[in-house]
Amino acid sequence: MQIQIPQHSCDKSLKTLRRCVLALALAGGLVSGACNGDNDVALLSSLFNQRMTVILKATYASDRPLTRAQINSNVIFTDADDTMTGLKHQALTGCTPYTDAQCVPSYSELPIWLDIGELRLSSRSPLSDLSEIQSSEDAQKFWDPVSVERQVYCSIPYAIDFDNACVQTGGIVNFSELTNGNGAVYPASDVPSGMFLHSGIYVRALAFGYGYINGQVLQDKFDNRDILGYRVTPLLQYDPNEDELNNQLKAPQWFPLHHKVVFGQEQTIVLDHGESPAILEYRFNLIENLMLHSFYNSAQSANQVVIGLSDWRRGHDDNSTDQGFHMGGNALARSRIFYPWLTSDLYIDGGVESTRHYYALYVQNEEPKNEYLPYAATPVRNGSDNVLKYIMPSPYVIQCRYDCNNDGYPELVLSTSDGFQVGQGPGSAVISHPCGCGIDSATVSTSSCVAQTGCY
Repeated sequence: MQIQIPQHSCDKSLKTLRRCVLALALAGGLVSGACNGDNDVALLSSLFNQRMTVILKATYASDRPLTRAQINSNVIFTDADDTMTGLKHQALTGCTPYTDAQCVPSYSELPIWLDIGELRLSSRSPLSDLSEIQSSEDAQKFWDPVSVERQVYCSIPYAIDFDNACVQTGGIVNFSELTNGNGAVYPASDVPSGMFLHSGIYVRALAFGYGYINGQVLQDKFDNRDILGYRVTPLLQYDPNEDELNNQLKAPQWFPLHHKVVFGQEQTIVLDHGESPAILEYRFNLIENLMLHSFYNSAQSANQVVIGLSDWRRGHDDNSTDQGFHMGGNALARSRIFYPWLTSDLYIDGGVESTRHYYALYVQNEEPKNEYLPYAATPVRNGSDNVLKYIMPSPYVIQCRYDCNNDGYPELVLSTSDGFQVGQGPGSAVISHPCGCGIDSATVSTSSCVAQTGCY
């Protein structure tokens, strides 16, 4: 089979750029199986014969997350407290990103590049916030490395040569798995059995393919390659408007993204090789929460527009004392270990489809629930078309949650079920819990809630 490369030149439009780069990638054999139609993406179920498989998800929803085009009508969220004028959205106006510097790509067309260096676990120091780790020796004593193999995830390539980390780590296919609910399989080493109290995702870099200042699209570097866009990792390490001296005493928030096990979660990260095979799942909220922010760039004497995470948890304002530079505090991480042959699929009945309502599953007695990602979650769909997979036996509660502020994160709890038990699998369980448009009245919302018409 021959791959035909389009003969037109690559202009600055995102769609044409994508078409040209992917054609070059195909011609060079970047995507395997093109000639025989084989599916080269290994299903999770095919990996269960291994001692332990590690998967990584970059979504609030553990199961069947929204596609990027479904989020906010394909429009990237905007921070209403920041100063941004003249911007247009591709999804609303049909403008052409990059050719028009003020044209923000649609949610589904935004290039995303993520570079992860390591995954770690620890069974030590249950109360640690990592601030005591001041050296590589401290880190070695505290952490057990799960993987020190770098992985790069890219929604589109950032270079047309093959000597880059995106190509070398299968970054395009893995980005799809990272964001579609399946989870990207992460190369991992053997880890001893134990009950783990901490997990860490070491993010080397996160960049988005758009940014703007003084009439120009920002340019930056990712994986030592020039990109149109901005590497936002330095902006995400600390909470907004915090004292710089205090920040120096804290661990950066994305190196690592840290899940500290709290009361009630202890049995969710237990590794017992006698129960092999095991699946270790790392998850953090990213894809559903992309938002335009600005901060004052003193070197350019202007506000700089970048894409980061929505400020659903730690409010951001470019008029604050740090002039909007710090944008952290809005990414949460959660890890769990499960044994497929012991798990059940949990079906939830009573949904009315909505892109802003979620079913969120928590271990019944874990606290505080609002400060952690749920054990599992899924956007609400109609009837019983809601399933959470690979649920270990335990008592749980289901919450109906709503994205009250229309920023991608369902922070408002509308209702919580009574506790119920999921038994040992393999098998399935069913629970009924109403959630979705028109289910709850406006009285449950707060005065600041930006609700959809008829949806609370």
